[in-house]
Amino acid sequence: MMLAGGMAATQPISAQVNIRVNIGTQPQWGPYGYNQARYYYLPEINVYYDVYNRTYIYQDRRSWVTTRNLPRQYGNINLYNTYKVVINDKNPWRDNTVHQNRYNRYRNNHTQVSIRDYAYRGNKREKNVYENDRRNRNYAQDRSNKRRY
Repeated sequence: MMLAGGMAATQPISAQVNIRVNIGTQPQWGPYGYNQARYYYLPEINVYYDVYNRTYIYQDRRSWVTTRNLPRQYGNINLYNTYKVVINDKNPWRDNTVHQNRYNRYRNNHTQVSIRDYAYRGNKREKNVYENDRRNRNYAQDRSNKRRY
């Protein structure tokens, strides 16, 4: 009986656990203007970046390899200014030949604004110019990203 009375007198303990997982968070060098990106294709070096797993996928001889860091042969690439194509398909490297043909024209295009660089731009007029430019590029890219069956 005393045990039951002791239990009734105790206050319930509530604990709040706050867990933040950054699944799918785009890196600061990612292209500005995308709400969601699963993969980036970097046409300049023919490499994919997996946004969810934060890994690079590149071809080594006849196999596709996944690593946390870019290999040494890509050490001169500036991820903030190299062009990135957002691809939300599953296992996009399977369509690598299509991606190479479609996005080869962006190999030396260094005009894309990164998330970091856009955040540094404080001038509203300048933001509008970049926003309009982004919309035009995204419209063209969205049209070319659609699969035709």
